[in-house]
Amino acid sequence: MSESAFDDYLTQWREASPQRALAWLFLRRGERVFYGALAALVHEWHKVVREAREVPVAAARLGWWREEMQRAVQGGARHPLTQALFADARANAIPLPVWTAPVEAAIAMLVLPPPADFAAQCHAAAPFANAVAELETRAWFGVGIESAQASRVTLFTLLTTNVRALVAEVGHGHSPLPMNLLARHGLTIEALGSDGPGRRAALHDYTADLERGLSDTARMQGPLTLFRNLELQHDLQALGRAARADDPLAALQSPNHGLGNVLKTWRATRKWRDMVRNESHA
Repeated sequence: MSESAFDDYLTQWREASPQRALAWLFLRRGERVFYGALAALVHEWHKVVREAREVPVAAARLGWWREEMQRAVQGGARHPLTQALFADARANAIPLPVWTAPVEAAIAMLVLPPPADFAAQCHAAAPFANAVAELETRAWFGVGIESAQASRVTLFTLLTTNVRALVAEVGHGHSPLPMNLLARHGLTIEALGSDGPGRRAALHDYTADLERGLSDTARMQGPLTLFRNLELQHDLQALGRAARADDPLAALQSPNHGLGNVLKTWRATRKWRDMVRNESHA
């Protein structure tokens, strides 16, 4: 395994969101390798869907990942991320279908029509979010742990990530907003790439939907990985800012630094470690 290539993937994943770099400070070396590699792997799968311009090309890339997961389970990993993951016994304890389910769901997403409304968008993204949540929950907490809250957090994190990268999404020919909001505010996908009253109004409507969904999810019970817990907190804050801001996209994209975030990250790390300790003694 090339350490420089492996570190490059971890860096790309970490730099995609500010709270990830903060969480990194509270993890031990082995935790960074295993949990970081898993998060970066999911990031790569999601990136293929987000950046897809031609469905056959994106499907071929995801098909390679499906084959890679099959090889990795059999001891033949080729990619730096899978090589790092499957050097750990925890990865080898996870059944092959749990590894391939997110890739299969990502392939299915490539051929879906643009969602008509927010409910349809959530329904379309749910199979991928559910599969990712099951994989992450197995890796972080072991067998037999319920992941319903994790599925919902993963779903809204994916949608929030997409809208945060709105300009890039439009550049790839995608709208992170459902079609009814474009119609309501007289927008095309191309027009969504430029700032204006219509885009700001549509984003206010959309981020309000996301905030309601994520707020309801935050009240659910269930174990969350450290990264998902921090993303939940970060996205709730960002969506709240967007709802009040004149320019919701700028508010959504603005970093939220400060001592308060350091303390929240420390508390989230301690909560996760306590949860793992309790599960191991159950």
